[in-house]
Amino acid sequence: MNLYWKYMESAPSFLYALLCFSAILVWTLFAILALPFWFLFRILKWFQGICITYWGLGKLLACHDVPFLHETEYNRNFINGLFVVDGTIDMEEFRQLIMSRVVQNVEEPSYVRMRKRIVQRYWRYIWQDEPDFDIKKHIRRLEGGGLRSEEDLQKMLGENFSSPMREDISPWEILVTPLDLPGKDQTAICIRIHHAIGDGFAMIGLFARLMDKKPELLRVKKPVATPCDKQKQVWKAILTGPLALLSVALSTADNPFPATKLSGEKCFSWTKTIDLELVKEIKARTGTTVNDVLSTCLAGSLRRYLKSQGSKHPDDIQIAITINTRSPKVLSRDNIPLENHSTGLFYNLPVGLADPFKRLLETKRRMDNLKSSSDWRIFGLIYSHIIGRLPDFIGRFSSFSLKRHCSLILSNVPGPLTPFEIGGKEVKTAIAWPPLVSDTGMSIAVFSYAGTLRMGVLSDKAVLADPVS
Repeated sequence: MNLYWKYMESAPSFLYALLCFSAILVWTLFAILALPFWFLFRILKWFQGICITYWGLGKLLACHDVPFLHETEYNRNFINGLFVVDGTIDMEEFRQLIMSRVVQNVEEPSYVRMRKRIVQRYWRYIWQDEPDFDIKKHIRRLEGGGLRSEEDLQKMLGENFSSPMREDISPWEILVTPLDLPGKDQTAICIRIHHAIGDGFAMIGLFARLMDKKPELLRVKKPVATPCDKQKQVWKAILTGPLALLSVALSTADNPFPATKLSGEKCFSWTKTIDLELVKEIKARTGTTVNDVLSTCLAGSLRRYLKSQGSKHPDDIQIAITINTRSPKVLSRDNIPLENHSTGLFYNLPVGLADPFKRLLETKRRMDNLKSSSDWRIFGLIYSHIIGRLPDFIGRFSSFSLKRHCSLILSNVPGPLTPFEIGGKEVKTAIAWPPLVSDTGMSIAVFSYAGTLRMGVLSDKAVLADPVS
């Protein structure tokens, strides 16, 4: 557990207040020293934008999209997805379906990103029309014999999605391949879309647009908050946020999955389907949440894996959790725009507790503390509005420091509540994986679909060569 949370939970109030005050002074001094450089840099950015607009080079990326372009040689920020449908797919009909429902869709202006590539001009990232757009460059059929097992499918995903994508096209592609599973006639639709186009919630809206009939999506309830509550949250962020930020800047976390150098080879895996009603029954009986239950299961699986490898597991494993920052009003819309409105929080999984029930209660306690803190507001502000406005080398340094603070990335995106069809074929399986951001070696996604859920594991081969275990 990092230093900040230790003080949060154990330090006397006066000492914690003193630390908060000291952190405010530190950041105030830093802001005073950095302000002249920031002002000059903003003038330069303004001039760059004027040049790009004057010469008609393209449209500038929004600041909350830019951090996802801070990539490494081995980790590209692609969101990966897998749909398995019954029957075979006619490629021409499928391409035309994607063109009409997404690429040429005029109802949602943000879908124009599907026809734009990302280039850098005058040291700024811009959206630029893809030259001679051809849907065949984005949607391809993999030739060869059908894949005969899940292991073959996982190997195919790793081989194809470990390679870089062409830089002269919009950063998305769909691979279609037949499956030759025993007693089944099915086809796999493998998708990867760059995170700069949109985040997980935006992808759910995009996938819903692809379907024959709009599936039922989870409606997020608007929290009841009075103006007084909102003012308290703002003041809490102002007073305690600087200490949280300073603790992250000065601290590191133990990583039980070390790798001196990533290989760039991706390994994909997923669990069998889990009945969502069973998870809901557990959370109802224990007074917890679905996220609490699933995080507890993850902590238990990591504990068992490390013990099976003969490794000594720490009492806590710090992970990064992705958080949606859209309002319930936006999420309730029929069309969720393609954009990024998410942030991350560091959370300590209690892997040191062997008893599952005690682990669940401790997970809930830590989650509740995290929800009541101001961390998500501070980190959301920095990630969405500051990093993208910094000089590129500073922004990259900030993004690449992620490995110092977490062992893996956990994402939980609620998928459709009802089954959906694409081109008249029902989707039997739906799985998603978040990218390996910066230099992290593992990511885990919890994706629900039609009353079931799965955990998808994506890892670098140098960190975890057999994620099935």
